[in-house]
Amino acid sequence: MDSRMNLVLGLDLGTTSVKAVILHPETYEVLHACSQDTNADVTSDIGPLGSEQDVVKIMKAAEKCVQNLDHENLKKVSLIGVSGQMHGCMLWKEKPWMKNGRGEIELIEAKYSRLYTWQDSRCTQEFLTSLPVPESHLRIATGHGCASMFWLQKHCPEYVESFDRAGTVMDFVVSALCDLDHPVMSVQTAASWGYFDTRKNEWNLERLLSAGFPTHLLPEVKYPGCIAGHLETSWLGLVPVRTQVSAAMGDLPCSVLPSLENPTDAVINIGTSAQVVTRAPKGFAPPTSKAASSVEYFPFFEGRYLKVAAALNGGNAIAAFIDMLHEWMSALGCHVTKDSMYDKAISAAMQVGKTDLVINPTLLGERHQPDLRASVSNIMTNNVSLGHVMRAMCCGVITNLHNMLPRESLVEDGVTRIVGCGSALVRNKILQEELERIFGLSVVYKEGGNAAVGAALGMILYHENNEST
Repeated sequence: MDSRMNLVLGLDLGTTSVKAVILHPETYEVLHACSQDTNADVTSDIGPLGSEQDVVKIMKAAEKCVQNLDHENLKKVSLIGVSGQMHGCMLWKEKPWMKNGRGEIELIEAKYSRLYTWQDSRCTQEFLTSLPVPESHLRIATGHGCASMFWLQKHCPEYVESFDRAGTVMDFVVSALCDLDHPVMSVQTAASWGYFDTRKNEWNLERLLSAGFPTHLLPEVKYPGCIAGHLETSWLGLVPVRTQVSAAMGDLPCSVLPSLENPTDAVINIGTSAQVVTRAPKGFAPPTSKAASSVEYFPFFEGRYLKVAAALNGGNAIAAFIDMLHEWMSALGCHVTKDSMYDKAISAAMQVGKTDLVINPTLLGERHQPDLRASVSNIMTNNVSLGHVMRAMCCGVITNLHNMLPRESLVEDGVTRIVGCGSALVRNKILQEELERIFGLSVVYKEGGNAAVGAALGMILYHENNEST
């Protein structure tokens, strides 16, 4: 271990919250952790199916999260590992940031766009089929960065032309922290954008150029954990100047990294979305076919791949149900907080051991079945209570995952144990019960297996493997 390495700050910019941890680089002990909701969702003003977020709110949540960590330990940080929500994209011009006297990052209006998230549904199948076929083992789907930029280029070209850089929101934050002239992106997030060949580690520039894509906006791509730059000044007056910052990594591989302890483990992560993940063996090369399969292979660490069934519908589907209940209750003149409503729904479902109500909660469709919609069936007078509906919602989330990568396939791959993680799963006892019942394998739960921890670990891993070069 490099003697100059003191502590590592892990930062994850998620879809609904920002998480930060301080990690000891030798013991991997989490010395302090913090989470902060972003409340960043904004109504789209370009297309009715958009999913957009306010970048300022994400930045402020990140800084508040870091400020809530132990200040003395922050002063000992020498590395910052960054991860965040994959697939999404944003655009900016020149350097739309500055640090104020308190070391906080302030953004200059009109020089950056909103974040177009992975949940963006503007790219219809008709639109996607009009795009060039990627030279990649990964398909292109709505919500993927390159697809969103193709859509913006078609529907508001003048807007796109007003920017000269693009990246994910975590690439933007890394650029602002390090005052980079041009953004850098990890292989993990580049693959999630589409039109990136992970075997050659390069963008499909010719295919993109031939279709009129603004390729000059694309970031430079680096390996996960690689250094993107360093702090030019102290961040928040706490994190030291010259602290090295990673190229931002994907939240999926980072959330899995702390949890995949054994080759016979599978990870089921349920946060805003949901995934079933196993680690492909060393030397594995992903198949070139892009058939409409529910399973894909994403870059992990050290040149390896993850076998992933990634569902768009996870905790967000349950949150949508709670939002609906909250709206109904408010319309009826009853005022109950969403958190209280969630807890009461869980409690009611605990009283219902099993339900014959069937809910398919695929509100966002799925990438391999984009036209899939949510449905409710087998409705009877005796199964429409809050407990039955909440139980059926949780069962539906797990059933959807099982349909994408069933128990039989896991067993064929040698899986004997499931590691359950993610904020929605760890918080929700009903999801846990349905997971254990439907998958029928041994399950352990890891509350600490979040992407902020993985971002710190990913940077340590890269640092250890390359310190001699």
